[in-house]
Amino acid sequence: MKNKLFTFGISGVFILLIYLFTDIMISPGELVKGHHDLNQKCSSCHELFFGTPNDRCIACHKLDEIGKNADTVEMKKTLFHEFLGNQKCSACHTDHKGINPENQYKGFDHSLLDKTTMNRCGNCHSSPADSLHTRFTVECSKCHTTGGWKSGAGFDHNLLQLVEMNNCKSCHKQPNDSFHGTFDEACSTCHSTNKWVPATFEHSSYFILDNDHNVACNICHTNKEFGKYTCYGCHEHTPDNIMKEHDEEGIADLNDCVRCHKSADEDDVKSEGRDGSEHENDD
Repeated sequence: MKNKLFTFGISGVFILLIYLFTDIMISPGELVKGHHDLNQKCSSCHELFFGTPNDRCIACHKLDEIGKNADTVEMKKTLFHEFLGNQKCSACHTDHKGINPENQYKGFDHSLLDKTTMNRCGNCHSSPADSLHTRFTVECSKCHTTGGWKSGAGFDHNLLQLVEMNNCKSCHKQPNDSFHGTFDEACSTCHSTNKWVPATFEHSSYFILDNDHNVACNICHTNKEFGKYTCYGCHEHTPDNIMKEHDEEGIADLNDCVRCHKSADEDDVKSEGRDGSEHENDD
């Protein structure tokens, strides 16, 4: 019996202390500057056993007035609160983080908004002024999601006009590697608008860059003309010497070497006879 009375006594003292010194006993921290005069008036925002009901917040913060008389653009963006009457204020806002906290918001869940408000991104967000976004009048949702501006963002090049779609450099910087730095062809020669890699061009289907042939592009493709090539930059052939060897195969074009020679491997040689048939050269 004494133990029960002692327990009840301690519990009673504890409850009394909570009632008399709530801000000391259970307060998680000091209120923000705007709420500083409520530091010891917990019931102004909290209802015992029921948390923080909206009507306590709205009693001071009228939803249709939040941001209306703001001096800055950032504050005026908060006008969307008038559409959130059915949402809990505590879903986004918190307090007890000190007089001047770095961030007093939990974060914003766009799903709290009605569909019409959610699709009016410009009401809250400023449209980027970069050279890409200024070209578009389409909805932000065409590329972005409410989960994050950059996370999950995608871009459909079909939104562009054809002349802009073919002018890749207006949005993308040309790679400065040894290959692209000497390449003047249109990006679409190798790449598609779906993704940068993998590219559709495969050099090995024309000539295998193995052994001594793995060199800078302009060694074989001079004057940045990648549709043409020459082997004479390294191989000092003379027409008279190689004609004797190729004449028996009926090969008169001594400039199109890769038609037969696909790599530096001497055994990997194909030749075309006068009848146009292709056969392995076993000599």
